[in-house]
Amino acid sequence: MDLATDFPLAPMGEQPWHATHGPAWWLGGTGPGKGHAKSARTRDPYAKRAYHMGPHPFERLKRVDGPTTYIDEANVARVPKRADMFARSQFGDMGKPLQDNAKGGYYVRKSAPSFAQRRMLGAFVPLQDGFPTQGPAPKDPARNADNLRAASYFLGVDAAGTSRCPDWTWYSHDATGAEIHPPHDNAISMIVDQGFETMEGASGDDWIAVSQSMRAYLRFSLIGGVIAQQIRNLGYGAKAHTVMDGSVLQPPLLLLAGLGEVSRIGEVILNPYLGPRLKSGVVTTDMPMTHDKPIDFGLQKFCESCNKCARECPSGAITAGAKLMFNGYEIWKSDSQKCTTYRVTQPGGAMCGRCMKTCPWNLEGLFAQAPFRWAASTLPAAAPILAKLDDMAGHGEINPVKTWWWDLKLGEDGGYHPPDEPVNKRSLQKDLDLKPEDQTLAVYPAPLAPHPYPYPSPMDREAGIQAYQAMIPATEYRDRLAMGDTSMVHRYAIDGDAPVMQVTISKAEQMTDGVTKYEFATLDGSPLPAWTAGAHLDVLVSPEYLRQYSMSGNPSDTSRYQIGVLREDAGRGGSALMHRIFEEGRKVFISKPINHFELEEEATKTILMGGGIGITPMIAFAHRLHALGRDFELHYSASRRTDAGYLTDLAQMPWAEHVHYHFSDEGTRADMDAVMAGYQPGWHLYCCGADRYMDAVMAAAEAQGFPEEARHLEYFSVPEQPEYENHAFTLKLRDGREFEVPDDQTAADVLNANGIHVDVKCSDGICGVCKCGVLSGDIEHRDFVLSNAQREGAMILCQSRAREAGGVVELDV
Repeated sequence: MDLATDFPLAPMGEQPWHATHGPAWWLGGTGPGKGHAKSARTRDPYAKRAYHMGPHPFERLKRVDGPTTYIDEANVARVPKRADMFARSQFGDMGKPLQDNAKGGYYVRKSAPSFAQRRMLGAFVPLQDGFPTQGPAPKDPARNADNLRAASYFLGVDAAGTSRCPDWTWYSHDATGAEIHPPHDNAISMIVDQGFETMEGASGDDWIAVSQSMRAYLRFSLIGGVIAQQIRNLGYGAKAHTVMDGSVLQPPLLLLAGLGEVSRIGEVILNPYLGPRLKSGVVTTDMPMTHDKPIDFGLQKFCESCNKCARECPSGAITAGAKLMFNGYEIWKSDSQKCTTYRVTQPGGAMCGRCMKTCPWNLEGLFAQAPFRWAASTLPAAAPILAKLDDMAGHGEINPVKTWWWDLKLGEDGGYHPPDEPVNKRSLQKDLDLKPEDQTLAVYPAPLAPHPYPYPSPMDREAGIQAYQAMIPATEYRDRLAMGDTSMVHRYAIDGDAPVMQVTISKAEQMTDGVTKYEFATLDGSPLPAWTAGAHLDVLVSPEYLRQYSMSGNPSDTSRYQIGVLREDAGRGGSALMHRIFEEGRKVFISKPINHFELEEEATKTILMGGGIGITPMIAFAHRLHALGRDFELHYSASRRTDAGYLTDLAQMPWAEHVHYHFSDEGTRADMDAVMAGYQPGWHLYCCGADRYMDAVMAAAEAQGFPEEARHLEYFSVPEQPEYENHAFTLKLRDGREFEVPDDQTAADVLNANGIHVDVKCSDGICGVCKCGVLSGDIEHRDFVLSNAQREGAMILCQSRAREAGGVVELDV
């Protein structure tokens, strides 16, 4: 990279006096972007301060016994980590478009500096936790707290505070769905400045936004990891909770530690010296320590009167209304679904911090800041006037002098290029008068939280809107509690059995260059749930890759499950990732066996046709037919013998004489008409393979007299499809309700968004899970699972649509 070089500095005697010794240096300048980041007043913040007190004068703030916003500690609802909106995006809970943008952390990777930082964040994860050593175990709580804060400042955090860590601040379940039993009762919380100078040059939602976040997260990951290890070295347990792997809810801990107050931005805690432009991290521990008290600097009254963040939010996610009770907390509850959707999918930048950018508290510089803070804290009712003055001063606008970065976006070729879409360069919306009644917001309290397991859980936005409307102020909440009414208390409960189970990979055998056989067993060696031939497993390769694989083992053997996986390098990434990370001994999540490809066990003769990796369900069918003593043939077709998996296994089967091999390069390609010849009533045909192979099999079977009900097929990949044109259409339910399906959404998307639960797995129309009965309507069937006869009264909701624009499809729902 070509770089312009700087010249050496001139001697101090030749430097301009006003810049190095004048009033601006003595006093710190006249405001943001005009003064000195360091001055005579700030170059040594510890000149007259104890190191453990930090660089900011927290001792000047009013300390109170409890947070300035009400927390019903006895009834705080603990929810699983799975409830995090970014997790919900990755699992597809909010639809496929959002999942595609979340896949592999794309919303972070699409910005070059952000991606570089995220890789380092991942490297720190193994260092966050560990076992304590036989250290000196210092027992003085006050000394421990002072030393931990001092060590944090030594390492570079901007503010640190200690607090208790009650059970209600922990998630209920971890990322695996396992219940969390809080191991620590104390915490040291830290905040890191996201950088005023860079934020001044940004819109808050352009291409540097996500990098500002990653920078702050990365700093805490390093510092928090060091502090946690130091505590373990001293003989106590400790864990650093970072953005990559945390088990606690950080906002309430920041409140308890006196690092800020709840702001209108929602779950964002606003610090009086940094405003909202911060990221946080927490180290939990069982080391004894004294606790800092919460602070009160008048923010609650100020935020009640100032609406600037809600006015400027590009997604309309921040409420313009009052504080309400949510999961036991009194907060200005934002619409996290709207916020996350915008942050993950917005095209003009990477993520969003527009609320932080435009908040009146996001200030620096002595004259611009000190009087403003005094007025905001002392006269909070003056917030509307102060906000207008903030607008008039241009705070929240972009200072182009500070716009230093490259606006680059990750391309399909893996390189970074100028984005095709315009970069977000926003001005303030000073004329917008946002009122609560103009907003439609949704929230997802504990009763609407997803199950804790790593598996899709579609969101019900209509229920979320109703939940928002049902929230009540803290005064009413407390009055009803006093009368013994708990109907408004949010509770978390897990309904039904877990949709997945954790197993270990007991075998990973590479059978060919591209085909690997995986076997799964329970963690304790107990039997697995029973299954039937033709079943498949949902395998969680990663949150974005839930893949279906046919079971290839013996249905009578419940000590293990077996699948065969073809690595498709030109596919969508699931099988390639699986081949890279699925190693023996790894713990993974799979569903219980699911069967949409049932075997007709009473058939007088069964012909099994497996093309390539489509051999897998045929093996299970052959095991079952052999056990029943039925007449069957298994035909295995592949281009080359070297590409064919399971050859060794098939040769050792007790039914090996039923297997016929067809390899194109050896001149033994299957003669489909000959294989199908002689059809008699009672015969059944089963086929799985690539679409061209299955077309040939089905055409031959039809020509030889196999009726449609005797022809069974299962796709293992999405066949080529015609260039369909999506039209908007209407769904009608039995109860008369109607829902419009836009051209960019599926029927499944719309039903889930309106509270009618639809399981969606493949999203490609090949697994059949989202099959639904149809009462009327002209349907363009785009699935690869229903027979023509089945299409008379059913459709696959993830793909099929009304044939004509404006059509109406009446569902049996």
